[in-house]
Amino acid sequence: MKINLKSVFIIFPCLCTLFIVGGCHQTDTKKQNIAGTESSDIISHKLPVKAMHDDLTILWAVIKEMHPAYGVFTPPDSLRRTFDHVVASINQPLSETDFIAHVYPFISNLRCGHTQVKYPVGYKPSGPSSPRLPFEVLVKNHHAWITNHYSNELNTGDEIISMNNTPVAAIVDHGYDLYGGDGYNETFKEVFLSEYGGFEDACNKYYHWLPPYHITLRNKQGKLKSLVVNALAPGATLNTPAAKTNNLADWTEAKDTDHLPLRFLKGKPTAWFVTKPYQYADTNIYKEAFKQIHQRGIKNLILDMRHNTGGDIRVAIRLLSFLADSSFSIVKDVKARIPNPAISRFERYFDTARTSSFNEGFEPGPEDGTYYHIKFRPTAWGQLYGRLPLYKSDHYKGKLVVLIDGATFSSAALFTAALKAQRKDVVFVGRETAGNEQACSGGTIQHLTLPNTHVIVDFPWMRFVSAAKRYDFGRGIMPEYPVEYSPEDIVNKTDPDLQKALSLIR
Repeated sequence: MKINLKSVFIIFPCLCTLFIVGGCHQTDTKKQNIAGTESSDIISHKLPVKAMHDDLTILWAVIKEMHPAYGVFTPPDSLRRTFDHVVASINQPLSETDFIAHVYPFISNLRCGHTQVKYPVGYKPSGPSSPRLPFEVLVKNHHAWITNHYSNELNTGDEIISMNNTPVAAIVDHGYDLYGGDGYNETFKEVFLSEYGGFEDACNKYYHWLPPYHITLRNKQGKLKSLVVNALAPGATLNTPAAKTNNLADWTEAKDTDHLPLRFLKGKPTAWFVTKPYQYADTNIYKEAFKQIHQRGIKNLILDMRHNTGGDIRVAIRLLSFLADSSFSIVKDVKARIPNPAISRFERYFDTARTSSFNEGFEPGPEDGTYYHIKFRPTAWGQLYGRLPLYKSDHYKGKLVVLIDGATFSSAALFTAALKAQRKDVVFVGRETAGNEQACSGGTIQHLTLPNTHVIVDFPWMRFVSAAKRYDFGRGIMPEYPVEYSPEDIVNKTDPDLQKALSLIR
């Protein structure tokens, strides 16, 4: 029988398909609805309170019994308090958007980046769109700076101190609750707020602010100024200037590597190879890329893992086979909370096709304390556990610098952890990875459909334990050479990570 495992090992690349749905409920929501902020809710179908409460009861039970991250990062009693607070806050009919917004602080407190909440199948938004801010931000360490902007009264590099008399740290904190992330990592949250509209969503979905906005800024000279700015007009775009820095001027691009750029530094034995979320065709590109690297006698390789949000872990194994010092492992163990996740009292709420894929790729293993081992069914792609062989041809042995950031996630983080543990003298540059160094909840990412509201929850069934030898619990892979971007770097599209890597090589 032909076994199709294509969906079994996909560890969901969340940043590539980010679906933002908002924050918490505010006591003045009704007032703001009358003003028009959420006028779409007035004309759209609303979910009954009992339906939402019943679905939350199911969600809590499934998480408590099955979720691989339950009790790992947040103590069960603390998670329960968050859950109870969410239930108590739902005391009137809500739209799907507002219901999801209420649920997310609970999901966020679970601290699993693969557990996200989605609209029901076939959901179509109604009513006017939310207002757009006339600027974008760079969020770091609970501060926010303006990058691209529309208003001439704003300047790149201005730090936002407050909006509508609300300290920016409070806005950022609520923005952090708009999406689930792994462990205690914050770099992913910063990417979310800076690049995927999370800061704007906090303004719209948590605070329900209408324009104009009252903003207090601190300019580069340290002077405070207060402004009133309007929302971005419909159809208008931010003032995004052309890049002032050509990061590729000193590089030549290789042929035959398709969507994975391989570049060679002119006149130097240095290459820069950019990975992206893993696809099955990548394995052939790896062969071609490392053949060219070998043929050119490259002594310095910059491996770019930034914004690689994961994918099939077996593709990551193929990449690692060109780089590890010797035979290697990428996963020490795969565990589940119950003997067989495909068989439970909740199975009617899960997607049957994904259950079938799980059954084709995995099988129950022995009990080990509070977990159960899950066995992998080997295929033509090889084994997942144990020692794995190096690729025999064109194995790279030179100096290796790896670029990482707050969107290096899932199987890309497992790859990075394995590389750190099994290659000498590898150097990491950038920011903490989004994925934990020690383990990752993933494997089969099920769709849990709540039966009364039909809201869907991405729900991992297993926990993949990495090959890391030493790690900081609840944190991602930390760079030996941290790099921070400035608002000007964002606007001018400079690449301080690459510049730091080149300085280390030189």
